[in-house]
Parts: sequence; C-alpha cells; structure tokens
Amino acid sequence: MNHKILYSIFFLAIFIFAGSCDKEEPEVPDDLVFQSLVAEKDTIAPGETVKIKASATGSRLEYFWEATPFGDILGSGAEITYAASPCGVGTNKISCRITNGSKQEETKTIDIVVYE
Repeated sequence: MNHKILYSIFFLAIFIFAGSCDKEEPEVPDDLVFQSLVAEKDTIAPGETVKIKASATGSRLEYFWEATPFGDILGSGAEITYAASPCGVGTNKISCRITNGSKQEETKTIDIVVYE
C-alpha cells in the first residue's frame, strides 16, 4: 500500500476519534444568594439560648458564625444555637458569613438583646 494512503487513513482515523470524544462542559458558577438570617426570638435572659437559622442558596456552602461582644455559638452549619453569657446583658450581634464553591461570600448580622 502506498505511504500516502496509509498516512491519509491514519489522520482520518485520528480526526474521527478526536471529534467523537465528549467535550467537558465548562463549570457554570452557582451564585451565592443569602436570603435571610432569623432568630426564634430577639430578646432573651442571661444564660438562655435561642436558635438562629441562615437561609441561602448556592453550591458547596460553608457557614462561619460569630457572637460579639458576648455569648457562645453552639453547633455549626445553617442552624446554630446562641447561648447568652450571664455577663452579656445588652445588645449582642450574631453574624453569619457564608461562602460558596465559587469563593463568593455574604454576611448578615442580627441583634439579640439580653435583659437583666
């Protein structure tokens, strides 16, 4: 067989094989939307607890909680429990920062009043 024909068949086979491979779809970013941050109640006594829930959409969500100046965050994820410190009388801010797989982030904060 002629070398020219062999080369033509070889390149035709490579072209057909390469064209039939599945092409990977580019990843479409899944935008983070932080809808709400809600507490069961916004006024509690020292030592009391309250559940707080963050509602968000997106992929690979991670939740980071913080209580300032006083109190403890119990649990993790979209719903936590805030425990008021016995010495934390006054307004305490509970913040939730959410990140997603696309490295977007949003933060919301609510106030919990601890009364005497």
